[in-house]
Amino acid sequence: MPVISSLDKARQFQVFQRSISDRVKRTAEFILRKLAQKNQIDESEPNRLKRPLVVGINGAQGSGKTTMVRGLVEYLEMRKISTVGFSLDDIYLTNKEQKELAQNNRDNPLLQFRGQAGTHDAQLGRNTLLSLLSNTETPLPAYDKSLMNGYGDRVPKDKWILTKPPIDIVLFEGWNLGFRSLDDKEFTDYIAKMRDGNNKNNAALFKHSRKYTDANLAQINKNLKAYEAAIYPLIDAWVFMRIADFDIVYRWRKEQEDELAAAGRPSLSDQQLEDFVSRFLPGYEMAADKLDKKGFPSSGILPAPNTLRMHLDLERNVVAWDHKF
Repeated sequence: MPVISSLDKARQFQVFQRSISDRVKRTAEFILRKLAQKNQIDESEPNRLKRPLVVGINGAQGSGKTTMVRGLVEYLEMRKISTVGFSLDDIYLTNKEQKELAQNNRDNPLLQFRGQAGTHDAQLGRNTLLSLLSNTETPLPAYDKSLMNGYGDRVPKDKWILTKPPIDIVLFEGWNLGFRSLDDKEFTDYIAKMRDGNNKNNAALFKHSRKYTDANLAQINKNLKAYEAAIYPLIDAWVFMRIADFDIVYRWRKEQEDELAAAGRPSLSDQQLEDFVSRFLPGYEMAADKLDKKGFPSSGILPAPNTLRMHLDLERNVVAWDHKF
């Protein structure tokens, strides 16, 4: 049995690797089309500032988005397309700022640790993107999750990687990058569905949100407005790694933690991991419906469609592709 199990895991890994290779190629083709459109617009407007294409990449934790970004950078660089990538994780609040946020929101479990909207420095993200867009030397922020006994902290600025122009493409990824705030009616509808104990479908769709108060969830929704104002208007196109079952996030993160433990590196216990992931899941539940119906906000520079969606199965394999919005 152990031999068969090992072979099965090896085959699954090979399938996953082929899936990663395919998604990198398909995604790069989409990005290159968008770059060509942007270049054409730049050429038609001689006085227009020539700037990089900014692509936002949204994917659940453990979905393989960071791996894909690395693959995209390598794929595009091999074709002489200067590309840089960084993450929403890189602009987390400093450890000191996160502690202050937690202290000021003691009644909200969703803000006690990094992750949810409000635990990032949106202005730092904006300033970094603006610097890249102006084609000047730009230090890329970095965050080390192993610092402060696993609570994490921002890396000192003198250790940030300095990117030098010209840059053709900027890839910016994050688990909740692109999540949109709900207006008053949308939020009221979300709360009503989430609290409706008589509807089995709603009970399944919003089971993680129900663990928190309406006020807890309203604060996260309000915090998204800072991202919408500071960051989203600078993003030209999107790649959406869509999943149908948010519960898979725990399993995917568990696999990552098991790999860390096997390598002798610090990792979360099962109980710590469950607590950690549970704080993220309401964000997915709140955002999913609006993303499917209205898509991601963007700069508006390029013609639609500006979002490439890949639909992932429970093994992270892409089972369908489509373009939206």
